[in-house]
Amino acid sequence: MSKYLSRADLERIGGTVVNQYYQTVPRVGTMPAPVDPVALAKVVLGLEISYLPLSVDGSILGVACFQEMELEVCGEDGEPYQVQLTGRDIVIDNSLLDADKTGRHNFTAAHELAHHVLVRLYPEDYRNSLNRRMRIMYRDAKQARDWEEWQANVMAAAIIMPAKTLRGCMSMFGLEKQPDRASPASKAKDFERFCDIATYLGVSRKALAIRMKRLGLLDEKILSSPVVPGDGRKDKIDD
Repeated sequence: MSKYLSRADLERIGGTVVNQYYQTVPRVGTMPAPVDPVALAKVVLGLEISYLPLSVDGSILGVACFQEMELEVCGEDGEPYQVQLTGRDIVIDNSLLDADKTGRHNFTAAHELAHHVLVRLYPEDYRNSLNRRMRIMYRDAKQARDWEEWQANVMAAAIIMPAKTLRGCMSMFGLEKQPDRASPASKAKDFERFCDIATYLGVSRKALAIRMKRLGLLDEKILSSPVVPGDGRKDKIDD
């Protein structure tokens, strides 16, 4: 059975991992610096990252492996084939390399490395349950998730969207917590700043909205599909 960890526990562990990343990975410029989950996995945790077609329908986003095993993936001709993996592997579906899927790619990478962090910290609690499967497959958000998946999601959010970094981004991009803006143009500007933060951090708008609301950093009015000046179009918080 996996160890019971509260949201506060997972935030604390995620914060420790991020601090190690900032101390280890060279970065350009000053804080707030985005967290690259692939660099973190490689440099801080010593994991291997590879990209393979994990499923025909795209429902499997990533796999975290905890011991040597063979993983079945999809060939270009539609025929499955086996790849050999070690206990230090993360495999991400290669469709997430598309430029328009940066947010999902980064969250998936952070999710998978979170599994590895928890296995290392609590081997007695996690090894038995995880080794029976030898790996955890991260499925599309529409699929049901178990307790271990919830823990990995919470830690992933804490890793790629640290609270301190988000506060720094709000200051850098001029996004106030509770802006008093009545005009559509002002609301659209606030929403644009929010979108700029998502792009800067390499996360989806949906993930950023959930994270900032949970931390109490963002007033919900900013997320209310503002009208974009000039064309009457409404933007939205998407995936």
